[in-house]
Amino acid sequence: MPNMIWYYGLIVIGAIIACYTVYRKGNAAEWLSYFLFSTAWTWVGEAVVLFVFNAYAYKPGLYQDPFSENIIGHIIANSALWASTAVWVMYLQPSYLLIGLISVGFMVVEEVFLKAGVYSHHWWQTYMTGIITFVFLAAIKKWYIILHETKRKFPRIIVFWTIAWIILQTPTSVLMLFDKQFFRVYWVENPYRDSTLFSGFLYHVILASIVIFFMYVPKNKYLMVVPLFILAAADVILLNTGVLIFYHNWNLIYLICIRAASLLIIYLLEKFTLNQVRIENTT
Repeated sequence: MPNMIWYYGLIVIGAIIACYTVYRKGNAAEWLSYFLFSTAWTWVGEAVVLFVFNAYAYKPGLYQDPFSENIIGHIIANSALWASTAVWVMYLQPSYLLIGLISVGFMVVEEVFLKAGVYSHHWWQTYMTGIITFVFLAAIKKWYIILHETKRKFPRIIVFWTIAWIILQTPTSVLMLFDKQFFRVYWVENPYRDSTLFSGFLYHVILASIVIFFMYVPKNKYLMVVPLFILAAADVILLNTGVLIFYHNWNLIYLICIRAASLLIIYLLEKFTLNQVRIENTT
């Protein structure tokens, strides 16, 4: 059986959870914002554990390069299973007992993947996944309440900074997997890991902060176009200094178009989602 079949299974499970959640709440755009927020934090957590500390390895069987395997594996696992479950937890506010049972379920899935040979541990242990799952879901459950009960803008800004980061970062990861675009700063030898560490931990963190600044500080809608010029200028500088590298007929114009589309999505989500009234604390 091809390794990727197991990862398709995660996608199916995640899709079922997502469809059920949207059905219960009836607002797909709202769900998307929470999904992107949850996905971003799972990416951040796994970037540290997987890409920095090399705790385990995904083996979907699509690439020869092990780091490329890890990238596609973590994107599927986090976006399909972790994020969809997190949004379900935020919306339905289950008890901590149920969150504990979900954590056990995640551990079972991990053991199945280990037995199937489509995932392996280096120094990681399955019980660590259970602990991380419980802490993450409990924290995101509480964050949802804070987001809706506070009258301050700070939690909302954090959410959209996170959304901005993942919307800017995702095309980079996808283009890299298709060998179209890399960032090379030579922090590490592997080009996929090098590009991911630079773009995910530094470059797009800064760019997302710039986007959020122009969304909330000047309070002038016309200035919201400024980040596009800043992003384009930053990409030009990195291209001219040899940090940003294009392959296979990919070019700067295409990248700028993706930047523009990404900014449009960020602005639309900020304008039309997460505007609900306060909710009751059910804990």
